[in-house]
Amino acid sequence: MNQQHQHFDLERINNISIVDVAKRLGSVRKTGSLYLTLCPWHDDSNPSLVLYHRTNENHCHCYACGKSGSVISFVMQHEGWTFVEACQWLSNEYGISTTSARGYWLRPKPKPVERAVASGFTYIPTQMVDELVSAENSLCQCLMQMFRPEAVGWITEEYRIGCYTMNGHDNCTVFPSIDKHGRVCNLKVQHYDTDPQSPRFAHCTPHSCFWLGSIWMREGRLPKEARLSSTCMFGEHLLNRYPESVVALVESPKNALFGALAFPRFTWIATGNKAMLRRDVLQPLRGRNVIVIPDRDAISEWRAKICQMADLANFTVFDICEQKAPEGALKFDIADYLQQQRHVPP
Repeated sequence: MNQQHQHFDLERINNISIVDVAKRLGSVRKTGSLYLTLCPWHDDSNPSLVLYHRTNENHCHCYACGKSGSVISFVMQHEGWTFVEACQWLSNEYGISTTSARGYWLRPKPKPVERAVASGFTYIPTQMVDELVSAENSLCQCLMQMFRPEAVGWITEEYRIGCYTMNGHDNCTVFPSIDKHGRVCNLKVQHYDTDPQSPRFAHCTPHSCFWLGSIWMREGRLPKEARLSSTCMFGEHLLNRYPESVVALVESPKNALFGALAFPRFTWIATGNKAMLRRDVLQPLRGRNVIVIPDRDAISEWRAKICQMADLANFTVFDICEQKAPEGALKFDIADYLQQQRHVPP
């Protein structure tokens, strides 16, 4: 676990003009106000990939095959590179510095906390989160036994998943809740069983769930009077990055990561728990096409709530967890289903 990790300035990378990147990798055609290039996601002979680079927009969308992507995913697909290779090339090409860190055990120095004047909320400095980002955490260790390591590395960076020492475990998983403005609202810490022979493989170990924001407040690393937002969905920050994609909404962050690896064409978001399926929490989904995938024990409750919010987004409830659950299994989620499909002990 002592290997060096490269941390990329994803905020700056994602703000690189996708039009300029496409010009460096190939030809770009301007038609009126639109920029077009050949789509790397399908055999494209007539440019069909539209490049959007306006205020708060920097992405691409193909109206032939329906694929959408960020600057990073465009480079990955165009060149056949991994997430890390694409980030490294973009950093080198545009002079964006990277930093090396030794994973989760680095204790970041306290920085001035960000405050939202209008709401009164306190936001956790992004640098404190970036210092923790690492695929050495227990959940990513489980995922690497089921999916390609480079794909796990990709979601680690996309969702800013971290690693933290807690309660005798040096590989607890950190799930940051980052809102649509890129502000870190809180961080959930959980530990997972990494033994593939264990019946609890890839499941949370007992008494291992904590909120890191509250711990940092007690330790004095955040103001003790800090008021942290509790209405942010996990993965919410990706909604602006992929504005055209269909959203898949699940309950737990773990389910969102499993889903993102198995079905990457969707943008996977998690409410955090069953009770957080509320209108105020789901506001960032307004106007989107959303597939709702409840855990088996929440299907009836979530279906009823979604019916009351039909005006908010184009919701479709998918009851796969009820269809595929083993007989007698009251608790069953999309991660359980994917483990079942890949013949990993549930």
